[in-house]
Amino acid sequence: MFKEKIVEGLRAKSEIKRFGLSNEAIDRIATAREKTVTEESQVETVLTDAETMRLIAEELMKHRDQEITKRTEAQSAFDDYKAKHPEGNEDLDDKGQQQPDLAKTIADAVAAAVAPLTEKITTLENLNSTKAALDGAREKFFGGDYAKKYKDEADDAWDRAVEMNEATGNKMTADELAEKATGYFNKAVSRKGVDTSKPFVADNTGEEDEGTTDWSAEKARQQAAGRLPKEQ
Repeated sequence: MFKEKIVEGLRAKSEIKRFGLSNEAIDRIATAREKTVTEESQVETVLTDAETMRLIAEELMKHRDQEITKRTEAQSAFDDYKAKHPEGNEDLDDKGQQQPDLAKTIADAVAAAVAPLTEKITTLENLNSTKAALDGAREKFFGGDYAKKYKDEADDAWDRAVEMNEATGNKMTADELAEKATGYFNKAVSRKGVDTSKPFVADNTGEEDEGTTDWSAEKARQQAAGRLPKEQ
């Protein structure tokens, strides 16, 4: 139902256009992905999700293998010709001039054809790795109770961490990115007097002003453990 929209999206996406997929490859990818789309709002997400990136990688590898097969067959045909014409003059043309080394020519052609495809596959793998790290870090960071409570500060901290990661070549792992965002976040909320090293305690519903945290339960635990003096 949404195949044509997926096809259009794949052709329009700049991060996908760089791979130079054929119309046939795009059609195969769209056919596979439309099975998971039930409404139009999902099309945009499908265009660059992990499964689509995997299918793109498969198409690129298929193209690369076809190029290798084609060049290998040409090499085999040349070797077969040489085996059937062992006269000793196979390196000379009809004018007695040295012919080009066909074996080297074919080998160079294989390398020239395969190199850009291999580079594209590597680029795609790097994109997948970056996206996986980003998704993992986002889930880890925003899953914290403090981040859920102080959403504005969390959003700002996340944006700063992502910008830093991009500026350094997207080399951070999921843990490193989440840690960077957490560092920015802790500094931001500390200006509000919030100490994120302390256990999070949910607000009392209806008992205090919205946005305040009830530390009474934590205080009682600390007093029971002897870390805080008990009230007289």
